[in-house]
Amino acid sequence: MSRKTKKTEEPFSPEQLEKLENQGDKEVQKQRHKEGIFQRYHARRDAKDLAKEVVWKRRAGIALTVLVLVLLLVWIISWLLTTVGDLVITVDSGAAKHGISISEKNPASLSDGEDSGATFKLSANMVNEVTNITYDWLPATLDLEWDGSHNGRNYLAYTFYLTNNGKEILNYQSQLQSVRAAKDADEACRVMVYKNGEPEVFAKSNRDGSDFEKIFKKVVPSNYTPPESLTPPEEQIQNKELVDHTDEEIVIQPFIDNETVFNTTYEGLEPGQTDKYTIVMWIEGEDPECIDAIRGGYVKLMWFFNIEEEDI
Repeated sequence: MSRKTKKTEEPFSPEQLEKLENQGDKEVQKQRHKEGIFQRYHARRDAKDLAKEVVWKRRAGIALTVLVLVLLLVWIISWLLTTVGDLVITVDSGAAKHGISISEKNPASLSDGEDSGATFKLSANMVNEVTNITYDWLPATLDLEWDGSHNGRNYLAYTFYLTNNGKEILNYQSQLQSVRAAKDADEACRVMVYKNGEPEVFAKSNRDGSDFEKIFKKVVPSNYTPPESLTPPEEQIQNKELVDHTDEEIVIQPFIDNETVFNTTYEGLEPGQTDKYTIVMWIEGEDPECIDAIRGGYVKLMWFFNIEEEDI
């Protein structure tokens, strides 16, 4: 029988050991090389993501800024349309060519060479924080006080003069429009217009079909003296004491339509002649539409003057 011989493991020679070590070093270097590429790849990816994030943040910041500016512009436009000038008075170009002008000063009361400030557009001062009042609380002397704006605590009052500076007799139209109202405040609004001292009052018809309240002309106190100062006080005291009335009723006239308060033609304005106007506006507490829902509302009016033969 043959007997198997047991193999004995021979030890590594120095040359073989060196070769194995070199081979191991190469594997380690390959692995490190791969890891380095991977790390550099991720670094590049992180840089790209960071750049994108910066770009998006910048775009979002620009978009937010633009949005804020747009909202601010809308607010400014809204503010201008709703609160700057509760009343604007305009003479159209046709009437201006014929010599019609308006001013806050009475041309007849000016000394020689004094400028009346004649123009073709006027704007009354707004009234802040208006609460409802009633006709009886209004002064009897509203048409005899200051020129221009002379508002009370809860009413608008404005006096101006319309003059024919031309060389021919003119017939002109006077049209008052409610161009903007919020919270239906115009439903309880009253507009009183004095023309050369004679008052007329206008109001929207009551939704429930009821009649307007009855009002009467007021008596100017016998001891009344016009104010010496040309500038009205910033805030006049609200007088709730009743004044004497005449027996002459002022019939309240309804608005012509939802937007037109009145549209009237006046004839025979002589060259050099002046018509005096005072307009008063308030929220009437006796009106059935004077309810809490209109609190915080407003009314904006525009008053147009033109020549009868020409459209406004």
